[in-house]
Amino acid sequence: MRMRIGFVGLGTMGEPIANNLRKAGHDITVWNRTPSRAEHIVSKGGKLARTPRECAAGKDLVFTCLADEKALDAVLDGPEGVLAGLTEGDVLVDLSTAGVRAAKVASEKVSKRGARFLACPILGSKSAAEQAQIVLVAGGPGPARERARPALHAISARLFEVDEPEKAALMKLVVNAVGGAMLTAFGEAVALGAAGGLEPWRIVEVLQASSFHSPLYLMKGELIEKKDYAPRFKISLAEKDQRLAQEAAAELGAKVPINEAVRRMFAAAVEAGRGEKDVAAVADLCLEWAKKE
Repeated sequence: MRMRIGFVGLGTMGEPIANNLRKAGHDITVWNRTPSRAEHIVSKGGKLARTPRECAAGKDLVFTCLADEKALDAVLDGPEGVLAGLTEGDVLVDLSTAGVRAAKVASEKVSKRGARFLACPILGSKSAAEQAQIVLVAGGPGPARERARPALHAISARLFEVDEPEKAALMKLVVNAVGGAMLTAFGEAVALGAAGGLEPWRIVEVLQASSFHSPLYLMKGELIEKKDYAPRFKISLAEKDQRLAQEAAAELGAKVPINEAVRRMFAAAVEAGRGEKDVAAVADLCLEWAKKE
């Protein structure tokens, strides 16, 4: 079924996802703070909105895909924001990783417009987004999930559904808490081995033969070996995700000491000028520390 879709936010993940919706045959209108990011989609038949409000108005489905909770608020609120373009019965799907509190607040704002909200955070990398192979966790009311489901299947390899936006937002933070621990421990271990003369590729080879093997180590190990830290997932965003996990833990009364240590590692990498690099560059920081010692 061809749908009229508004898509706000054409960053690293948003642009390929919006383009996949276009390729799936939907009538796509896009808005981005930097209009040049929309050129590829517009050149292929998409429409460019002048404001988030215009992008959202009169659509069967509206997507937002932003960096964090502040960016989400910025496009939702105000006379030209997404909320101003929503009417009763509309559905807003937020693909951002903005945290549990932001999902709750956004849901309340959307409900006041008579519309329905889905928190639908993304699991996956830029390459997965380009290939429509991301994993999605959609949380919100059943009728909203039903309307959004065809579009969500068009951009993903697998879709999980829960009944509340806050649960979907929390699930993403749980998954990224595990990923953050894996990545920082891996980077530290590679640096430990390198300090003693072990080559990174050999470390990865042996690790992959052990019970602790993971596709993540193979993929990031290759980047570390090549010193290729072009951003697939930025360290600054990884640090943000750990912060959001800590905020959720504080609200729930949960203790997360490992997550706190992981966040400190990512924060140190940001402070060392690696915030815009791929998360694999945590290993580069650890290698630098090892050389200093």
